[in-house]
Amino acid sequence: MNILLKISILILLISSFGNAHSKKKSLDTHIHGVSTLNIVQEGNTLLFEFEMPGNDIVGFEYEAKQESDIEKVENAINILSDYKNLISPSGSAECKIESYSANVINEGKHSEFISSYKFNCNKISKLKIIYIKYFKSFENGKKLNIKILGEKKKSVYVIEKSKKLINVKNHFRYKVRI
Repeated sequence: MNILLKISILILLISSFGNAHSKKKSLDTHIHGVSTLNIVQEGNTLLFEFEMPGNDIVGFEYEAKQESDIEKVENAINILSDYKNLISPSGSAECKIESYSANVINEGKHSEFISSYKFNCNKISKLKIIYIKYFKSFENGKKLNIKILGEKKKSVYVIEKSKKLINVKNHFRYKVRI
């Protein structure tokens, strides 16, 4: 199954979770204090993608135009550019970062920060724990909705600030492709 198909399936899971567990919100709004982490496996590759309200990251929603606001956005992008500030896969899986991106998107009166991290894991089936450091880096965050699409198991979690890790035992497996 290719990565685009998996992302499409993940979006469907996210939609059904949102409809079943909360009031439906429009695509251009978000809830302050609540961010999303999507985790998708493709073979020995893991993709982590965060979607975070601007207010939680820099303290405002509008597009930065004043020098002090621009500095806050630049600082946030620098923090988001290092995955270690948000997550850390346990060492037993031997995951190495391959690529990352961090951006801010301004639409109307709302802004969101999007960051993604692509890892290659030599022993992906040994990944048992993902340490969550997001709340330490961004104190305005209150909850993190986590959706995991592993080749072995799919899960949805909602964690709060006090939670420092998620157990992902039995989510991921590596299949040798011929």
